Amino acid sequence: MKLRHATILNLLKEEQQVNVKDLAYRLSVSEMTIRRDMAKLEEQGFLVRTHGGGVTTGKLNFLHSSIPEMNISPEKAAIGFAAASLVEHGQTVLLDAGTTALQVALNIPQDKEITIATTSLCVAQALYGSNFDVLVLGGYLRKEFPSLYGPMTERSLADFHVDILFTGCDGASSVDGFYIGDLYLSNLEKAMIRIANKVVVVAESSKFTKRAFVRYVKPEDVDVVVTDPNISSNDKALLEEQGVKVIIAGDNKNGQIR
Repeated sequence: MKLRHATILNLLKEEQQVNVKDLAYRLSVSEMTIRRDMAKLEEQGFLVRTHGGGVTTGKLNFLHSSIPEMNISPEKAAIGFAAASLVEHGQTVLLDAGTTALQVALNIPQDKEITIATTSLCVAQALYGSNFDVLVLGGYLRKEFPSLYGPMTERSLADFHVDILFTGCDGASSVDGFYIGDLYLSNLEKAMIRIANKVVVVAESSKFTKRAFVRYVKPEDVDVVVTDPNISSNDKALLEEQGVKVIIAGDNKNGQIR
């Protein structure tokens, strides 16, 4: 998702409607650019264009009511955009329930014939009406977050194989790995990793300043980390020493464009 798109969605969350002229002024771009942005967001189901602007939709309202604290930060939007470029035509993709993985889902090009499996109801809602084949893995509904988990979810994963997994984290260490705050969810993340050819961790650099309750994967078992330019040179070097490819979202040297 482009940073302008993230800004427009955040304004829609706050104000329920946006105006083309106002957005062009705020974002220092032409009105034609804003109209193209709004057409793309309408295609994705997040707004309905009106004369001179646009209004929010049920899809966007669902996402924000399900995850009230979800703000689409510039870093998160850029990470989602960069990570989505790793998906190749015809692949099977697994997305966890994190908000950064949701940004990956929103940025996968619609012309790629892929199958997406997820435990996230937000990802399922966001991809409703898309060209993708979407599989929602069953299980217990979490009380604090719109996603599914538990023994049934883990058992069902054992029957699948995916080309690429996108997973987030609650905390990270370039020395010993990636952490999550819930023991039950750590078991689910491990089950996802076992069936994936490629493991991609999508995480803002701020995650590297803390650890959470449970480590669910070591750096040596991760193929790629997609993060933002604020990651320290030391963390980046330590990850690369352990065989992890580090993609800096927004860094043209890595072939990624915001």
